[in-house]
Amino acid sequence: MERADAVFEARVENVSADLASSSGPGLVRYDLEVLRQWKGELKAAVQLSSRASSAACGRSLTIGKVYVIYASKQDDGQLTDNLCSRTRLASSADEDLAVLGPGSAPGNRPVAEPTSREPPRIAPPPPDLGGPAPISRSGCAVASEPVSLARLVCLVCLVCLVGRARRSLPLRRRA
Repeated sequence: MERADAVFEARVENVSADLASSSGPGLVRYDLEVLRQWKGELKAAVQLSSRASSAACGRSLTIGKVYVIYASKQDDGQLTDNLCSRTRLASSADEDLAVLGPGSAPGNRPVAEPTSREPPRIAPPPPDLGGPAPISRSGCAVASEPVSLARLVCLVCLVCLVGRARRSLPLRRRA
């Protein structure tokens, strides 16, 4: 955040290639809707430029996606971004958002709730099927589980095999 001139959360609205501009060849311009900001003076809609190729450290953003953007400003005031910044999808920026806090809306109005985050999906508890009630002993809950016939047969066979193995071993006499 210290190295960025502007830090904000925005949704990509439009993308246009600017192959021959005064800023240099091979630029892509993104029209962004600013949802909230932490650093910089931003309007509700801004443009961000980046190199068209990732080989030139250009960043590729997707229309409709929400990003936490760490942008730099050129001398002419144009916001730029590249692969060396911390820009990332808002859906994978939980650590950043926790550190940045709630932010403010464009024009420094406070933001009550993040607008790009979906509430966590909490699965409902499993239905109670009326199984046996747990037996409580000294504060610990122990579930009573019936012993299956197959387990009982396996246990009896195991005891028999161990007994036979012990009987078939020769006794060693001490000298």
